Amino acid sequence: MGAPKIAFIGLGAMGGGMAARLLDSGAHVTVYNRTRAKGAELAEQGAVLADTPAEAAAGADVVFLSLATSEVVETLLFGADGVVETLPRGAVVADMSTVAPDFAVRLKDRLAGTGHRGLDACVLGNAQHARDGELRFMIGGAAEDVETIRPVIAHLAKEIVHLGESGKGATAKLALNLLMGVEMQALAEAVVFGEKAGLDRGTLIRLIAASGYSAPVMKFKAGVMARRAFENPDFRLKLMRKDLGLVLAETSRLGVPMPATAASHDWLTNAKNQGLGEHDCASIIAILEQASGLDYPWPGDVKS
Repeated sequence: MGAPKIAFIGLGAMGGGMAARLLDSGAHVTVYNRTRAKGAELAEQGAVLADTPAEAAAGADVVFLSLATSEVVETLLFGADGVVETLPRGAVVADMSTVAPDFAVRLKDRLAGTGHRGLDACVLGNAQHARDGELRFMIGGAAEDVETIRPVIAHLAKEIVHLGESGKGATAKLALNLLMGVEMQALAEAVVFGEKAGLDRGTLIRLIAASGYSAPVMKFKAGVMARRAFENPDFRLKLMRKDLGLVLAETSRLGVPMPATAASHDWLTNAKNQGLGEHDCASIIAILEQASGLDYPWPGDVKS
């Protein structure tokens, strides 16, 4: 069997890194992004740059989606010039987007109606992990469909976990992302509290980063806060807010109280409303600085 034919839809920081990694593995990769320029570097590396999702999916064995919202997923799959117009019957659609679990289930069922197989193939990691093949996959869907894509995602992953039926991968991704959302709020509060009480910010951040409380993500984001490097986001604030909103909707349905998550979502909403949505989620500290009377430049130097 020759190299698998892969379509990759969505070339943000994560999607672009994964597509590049797949190209390095020898796969035949066709890419599509609504902002076409994002595919130019991948085209130089050997990817075929498609003009539409339908063009990207023609003849593909597997389609990967790495998109911001469920609405975009639906549009690029089922809208005009969408993936399902040309994707061969029996091919697998692996949605890596962070979506609601019930959406993942409906998507699988809708794909089955068009003769395709669907997985919620969520990933944990950052853009560098994607490029280096160090992602963790959390997958919901049929076991045989997971095995179909395993040889492909093995090039992207250091761990592949099949969690069960459709929706379970999406659930796991939300559970893990809520930890990051609450952690960013707690980190910002600790830094602002300490500084307001008279501690040197740099010293405090170094203490936090070196402490037993600091997971790798906290250590990394502490550095982002220290440098105020908010304008080249690893994880955009508006997407963090979106994910916590999905958590709150799902936990409300399940009757699970989420007081810390709800508070973090409120502060993220405040931050988004003040123009920080496109900045890194670590920019949540700017809202707390403002509320506490600390005088720091507003991210981007323009307060909206």
